[in-house]
This record gives sequence, C-alpha cells and structure tokens, in this order.
Amino acid sequence: MARKSGFTLIELMVVVGVVSVVVFLFILSASSFISRSRLKNSAEDIASTLRWARRLAITKRKEYRVVFDPARRKYWIEDEEGMVIEGKHSLSENVVFADPDLSKREEEDGIVEFDDPDDDRFSFFPQGTAETGSIYLKNEDSGRWYTITISSTTGYIRVYPEKH
Repeated sequence: MARKSGFTLIELMVVVGVVSVVVFLFILSASSFISRSRLKNSAEDIASTLRWARRLAITKRKEYRVVFDPARRKYWIEDEEGMVIEGKHSLSENVVFADPDLSKREEEDGIVEFDDPDDDRFSFFPQGTAETGSIYLKNEDSGRWYTITISSTTGYIRVYPEKH
C-alpha cells in the first residue's frame, strides 16, 4: 500500500495557530519596549538639558534656566534676559508632563517647583545651586512614570523610573 506524504489540514491549522500566538506575543513585547524607551529617553533628555543649564551657569557665571511648556510638551534653556540659548526640545510621542497627584495647588502640570510655585521653570545659579523641584513624566499608553528631581544646594539632577 502506497503512503502519501504531506500535512493534514489539522496539522497545518495547529502550526499556523502556534505561529500566530508567537507573533502576537512578540508584537506586544516590542510595543511595551518602545513605550518604555520613549519615556526613559524623554526623562534622560530633560535631565541632560538641566545639567547643561547648570554647567552654563557655573562656567558663564550667570543665571540660566530651563523653561517648560507643559501644554505643548516642550522645554528649552534661557539666559537671564530670556534669550533662548538652545533650541526647543519636545517630549517623545505619548509622553506628557503629568499631574503627580500631590494635592499641591497650581502644580497639576507635572512641573513641581518648591521655591517659586507654578512658574514652570528651574533656575541654575553661578555657584552651582538651583531651584528645588521635580518634573513628572508619564507615558499615556503604558501608565508608567519617570521623575526628575533637582536639589537646591548642589544643583544635582536625579532620574527615577517611577513616581517619586
């Protein structure tokens, strides 16, 4: 009796089903990775801009500030006279300045200043000091948070991968 080689329809359907599940899981994993990367990159870019403003203040011996426009999701460095020193930066896609729910009046935009509430800017001074505060970023897709804090006495900038 001759035996025919090949696949049955059921075998073919099982293979297609397994491949579909693997592809679906890969897409979910890649999407989550991209979402986390966008949030982390935005936080690191802001921290880098803050550090640059601090270095400018120390080396040029005058005040520089990083200004935030939460509604437009932008930020930039200005000097004492309000001249933009560096081009405006934008947050990554689906990343926003978000309300950290601290119950602080006028701080719902994600920019929390402790020295001069709600002016949406942090100043850096020639001695290396700075205005104290935090910047809260949230990825709207994943719900993940990043927090950037600024210490007043040292001007030290720290990035936390959570709402801190």
